[in-house]
This record gives sequence, structure tokens and C-alpha cells, in this order.
Amino acid sequence: MIASKDEKRISIYCAVVVAVVVNIPRISALRTGGLVNRVSFFEPAEFCFQLGYNFLFCYAVFAVNLLYQSRFRLRLLHNVLLLLFGFALGAFLQRTIFDLQMPVRLYRAGYFGRFFICMAVELLMVRIFFLLREMRAKEVEAEQARTRFAKAELELMKQQLNPHFFFNSLSTLSGIVREDPARAQRFISVLSKTFRNLLQKKDAVVSLRDELQDLQLYRELLYMRFENSISVMIQIPEEWMDKKLPHLSLQPLIENAAKHNKATEAAPLLIQLFIKEERLWVQNNLQPLGFVQEQSGTGLFNLNERCRILLGREITIRRNDSHFIVILPFE
Repeated sequence: MIASKDEKRISIYCAVVVAVVVNIPRISALRTGGLVNRVSFFEPAEFCFQLGYNFLFCYAVFAVNLLYQSRFRLRLLHNVLLLLFGFALGAFLQRTIFDLQMPVRLYRAGYFGRFFICMAVELLMVRIFFLLREMRAKEVEAEQARTRFAKAELELMKQQLNPHFFFNSLSTLSGIVREDPARAQRFISVLSKTFRNLLQKKDAVVSLRDELQDLQLYRELLYMRFENSISVMIQIPEEWMDKKLPHLSLQPLIENAAKHNKATEAAPLLIQLFIKEERLWVQNNLQPLGFVQEQSGTGLFNLNERCRILLGREITIRRNDSHFIVILPFE
């Protein structure tokens, strides 16, 4: 597995720190009469060589374990071989290059001890890196699962919404056929275009401009049914047309307003779309039907869920004595 930039940077920092720490006792040779000074002398060149070699060894431990992650036994073998090879090569080079006064056994014991401590600390850090990798992998997996779940939710709601609109349209069509067959043919033509748009739109989030263009077809359906009894007024400045919102947000709201309110020429139903408080307001005058109509709440519930999933914000519903208002957030 390839180490990330952060892992490489931290590996270098750790290698420097560990190399410095394990070589601090060598500095005590500067103290006259000290224990280390009795068996060894401090030589700056030798100290720099030992410090640099320990750093390279520490970084090699990181490289072997992070870049070439393998099974435990194979990794253990690699580490043992690295420890023995690093110790033997370093001890040989240092004794060859520098004139050491320390007894051979004591020199080898101290050298091996430093390398063993370096490897132990580095392997502990490697284990921490592995745990962090596992945590990141689980976070990515969880995020992917949430994304798949959200897409499934959206698809389910879309499947619920299309039949909902289809059944309402058939109910409207049945009434028009009885009253005016010629108008029914026009209604069927516009209805087919509306469904074609619904099926062809694949984007979950669209611009307000596109959403209003799709709404024009549905508004034509309403006008053919209600004639002068309903009016949909769109009062939205041009600068807001590129704002994003979930696809098929407006049609269910217009549909609900037409379904649950009386609309006559004497008392027309007025539906208004306008911008206020940097959000899209869909408002209609309240003219409740004279009988209690069964309401499933599918349209508003699905719209709220889609806004929550896609935009991270929910719709706002307000009602007073004269108006019913749904406020939509933008992306």
C-alpha cells in the first residue's frame, strides 16, 4: 500500500526524533569523569555519522512496513533481517572509519541496543498508522454506504411521486373527456410531453430556470382543466434563475394547491412563486373544499426528504387564515 504524504512526513519527523533521543547518551561522553567518558570519547564526526545512520535505519523501518504491507510473518521476517543487517553494517562501517577506544563487546551491545530501541519505537508508530488507516477506510466505507442509501431513498421517492402524478392526471383527464373530447386530445399531448420530461431528467438537482420550464407544461395542463379558475404567477428575478433545487420540486406543490382548494371563476385560486428571504416561496390563497378530502401527504413528505438529503436543509410550511405557504431552500 502506498504511504500518503502525511504518513511520509510524519515518518521523517519520527525518525529524526528517535535517532536524536537514542544518541543523547553519547553526548554524556563530553562530561569529564563520567561513566561514558571512562570507556569512550566524544568525536563530533563519529556522532554525526551514528546519528545519520540511525535516522536512515528508522526511516527504513517505516518504509518496509508502510510501503510494503504484507502478512504478519513475512513482515516479521523482514524486520528481523533489517535489524540484523542494519546493526552489522553500521557497526562495521563505524569501526572501520573511526578509531574507537571502546571495548568491542560493550560497543556492540550499545550499538545493538540503540537499533533495537529504534525498531521497537518505529514499529509502535507503524501500528498507530495501521489503526489510522483502518479508521479512514471505515469512514470512507460508511460514507459510501450513506451515499448509496441516499440514492436508494431518492429513487424510491421518485417512483412514488411519478405514479402519484399519473393517477391525478388520469382523474383530471376522465373529467375533461366527458366535457370536451377535443380539449382532452390536447391534454393528452401536453401530458405525454410532461411525462417525457419527468423520465428524461436524470439530475437530482437542477437550476430554477430548468424547473420553471418544466412547470410551464404542467401549468398548461391546469389551465386546460380549470380555464379561468386558476392562475399561476411567477415573479422571480433573472439573477435567481441559476440557483439549484431538487428536480420536480414545484410541480407537486402546484398540484397539491389545485387538489385541496376550490377554484372557480368567481373565486379563482391564485398560486404565486416569488423570492423572499433568499428562498423560494410558493404561496396560494386558502379556499378549502367543502368536504374533508383524504390526504396522504406523500408530496410534501417526499419533497422535504429530498431537500434534506440533497441540500442538507428542510422545507418550511406556513399556514394562516388566508394563505398556505411552502418555502424551499436553495443549494
